[in-house]
Amino acid sequence: MADVFGSEYEHRLRAVELVGAGVSKAETARRVNRSREWVHKWLRRFEADGEAGLRDRSRAPKRHDQAMPHSVTSRVLEIRADLEDDPVANVGALSILATMERRGSDPLPSISTIERILRRAGKTRHVDSAARSDIKLPLPAVTTPGVWQQADWIQDRYLKGGIRFQSLQIGDVGSHGITSGQYLDRRILTAVGFLIEKAWPKLSIPLAIGTDNAFVGTTHRDNPFTAWTRACLFFGVEVIIAPPGVHGWTNHIEAVNHLWQQRTIWSQHFNNLEELRVGSNRACWWFNHRRPVLNPQECGTRYPAELIAAHRDQLRWPPDMTIADHLNHKQQLTVPLAAGRVTYLRHVTAERTISLARTNWAVPRSVPVGGLVTATITTGNKTLTIGHQGQPAVTYNYPINQPVTNGYYPPAEHSLLHHV
Repeated sequence: MADVFGSEYEHRLRAVELVGAGVSKAETARRVNRSREWVHKWLRRFEADGEAGLRDRSRAPKRHDQAMPHSVTSRVLEIRADLEDDPVANVGALSILATMERRGSDPLPSISTIERILRRAGKTRHVDSAARSDIKLPLPAVTTPGVWQQADWIQDRYLKGGIRFQSLQIGDVGSHGITSGQYLDRRILTAVGFLIEKAWPKLSIPLAIGTDNAFVGTTHRDNPFTAWTRACLFFGVEVIIAPPGVHGWTNHIEAVNHLWQQRTIWSQHFNNLEELRVGSNRACWWFNHRRPVLNPQECGTRYPAELIAAHRDQLRWPPDMTIADHLNHKQQLTVPLAAGRVTYLRHVTAERTISLARTNWAVPRSVPVGGLVTATITTGNKTLTIGHQGQPAVTYNYPINQPVTNGYYPPAEHSLLHHV
């Protein structure tokens, strides 16, 4: 039968007395009709502050926006109105604080104070966050630019008048920088042109780029080297291809896609492709220069563009070039096959194989059926290495019947996914 006491304070004091008398915490919790966690909490409070620690603490906020000058409240609402007029800007408390920092406001309120000011002024609204898979995968932790980027198409969207377009997004995982290009087609040549002429001059050339199979699929069994893959290898970029039908590997770029659509085609109407490109460029500029997505205590800034600029001398950049200057008489882009890595992520089938470049490759019995493996084609030595849990499981000779040259930049010494 649990003890019955009058006040909550008496429950806490009785619990401390029971434990002090040698009663176990579990038995104490039963006697005072509370949980073990509750007992642990009040014991910690008692050990820190004695009986005073058993009293209720005030739940009032330590800082009040009433204590802030009236000018600060007015400034918060003024900046909120400015951001509201910008079709691509975020109007949340962090964005307001970042804007106040840039404009030299003093004093600066806390985020919680800004939120209270907005709430009391009736200026809060629900913001739809980017949907991401909740699957937890062993992805590399990247916190600097120029290491890992992800690319993906937003397919078959429509402008006014029924004009169908495609949008290609590239996001830099470490800096959260974004680039986007809109086209009437979804050709590999279009993607390569955007990569070299638009994306990399802004984001830098990464050590690795993640894609889905649409960027690397060909009809050639022993030649899975599309112009996209060749361009990446030539500039020292490892191509990492996500497993078919498996969510989680491209969470970053899926969030970029969601954000781009939310701030452009879902909220604005565009008559033609040129109008859309203007709107998209404006959104991307805001994402890179004004979206406070980074922690300044960790990287010195809130903004992707500033983080990239701070690392500029250590990053790799493409030469000043256009794809049109490198097309042959058939308007085809000819890129030599350079030494580097193309890494596929695959799950082992019931037949103990993985499918790669229209060929089934046997996997050792040490790798379980359904297990995730890396399958890396190393063009420099013409091998295919299947790895599991960071260790090579089997290596095959891979048929490459063409010369392999040195690229503009050499590849990194190790694969970005060597630990997966």
